[in-house]
Amino acid sequence: MANIKKKLIFTVLLLVLALAMCISTAAAASTTQKNTTSTYKAAGSPTTTVTVTISQLDKSAESVKAYIAKNKMIPDYVTISGKQVTMPQYLYLLSYGVTNLNSKKKSSVSVKIPINKAPKPSQTVKSGTLTKKEYVKVAGNLKKFVDTNKRLPNFLITSRGNMRYESMIDAYTRIIVFYGDNKRLPNTVAVAPWETYLQPTKDAPSTSATIKNLAATLTKGKTTTLAKATAIFNWVRDNITYTDPMYYNTKKGALGTLKARNATCCDTTHLLVALYRASGIPARYRHAYCYFYPRDANDIDGYDEGGWFGHVWAHVWVNGKWYDADAIRLKNTFGTIKIWNTKNYSNRGTYATLPF
Repeated sequence: MANIKKKLIFTVLLLVLALAMCISTAAAASTTQKNTTSTYKAAGSPTTTVTVTISQLDKSAESVKAYIAKNKMIPDYVTISGKQVTMPQYLYLLSYGVTNLNSKKKSSVSVKIPINKAPKPSQTVKSGTLTKKEYVKVAGNLKKFVDTNKRLPNFLITSRGNMRYESMIDAYTRIIVFYGDNKRLPNTVAVAPWETYLQPTKDAPSTSATIKNLAATLTKGKTTTLAKATAIFNWVRDNITYTDPMYYNTKKGALGTLKARNATCCDTTHLLVALYRASGIPARYRHAYCYFYPRDANDIDGYDEGGWFGHVWAHVWVNGKWYDADAIRLKNTFGTIKIWNTKNYSNRGTYATLPF
């Protein structure tokens, strides 16, 4: 009888132990599954359908616009309502949103397929503007292409030339941000090969901490691009004197000019371009053979004899327009040149990087 009881107790213990192990294993499996699902949702997936409201799209567009202004490049991805979205998906959502808003539809937009990058992107776009009619049409063309090919096109044809996806992201991000601020689509959108005129160079190192800090100081409190551009111009014009005796071509670069506080046209323009690009404002170089007016009796700012000289100044992209920025003399203002004849000069070139 004692042996039977012992066997019964032993059997019961084995059953209890086995049951406990099963419960433990099941709980562990459940926890792993929950963690996997949670991680999947948190990180997002290119194959998951992403549906966003126009308000959420606007919020993400504002963050992308700020990122571009700060880093002078397109981000690798954007997070919309907690979901990580690739930039091809983001551009698709932008184009979908624009076409819907043009049709007075404010419903959510979705991207249901993985979208690959363009295999061989190219661009010939020239600075200018697209009308609302055109940019809506281009957005529709983009959406149709992606729906059919499951990838971004190498470029999209516009009246300003072929646009690759980075320039498209920049333009359509600004369109959605404008809609969020004004509750309507803009009548036009400025387009430009912005990535070319925002890149740092050896003589205009816009990513230098010295340049970035000065640019931030000069533009602090300025709420418009025009106000920022004017503030930068005025500071360079008022604080960098023209070197006498004159020298030719680049000698100091932006940082050397800032340290010396004097330069001729090339180096003064390097400093201008560096500060503009550090502020997210596209800028380039103009080179021409110009007739400078002679100095009169009451003029403290100009050449004594006047005459023809090779000259370099900055071109600055603000609100869909290129502005002249010639900071070598106090007479000049942002967008206006008074020291040489702007109606009669010989153009020698326009550059993203000054070659001399």
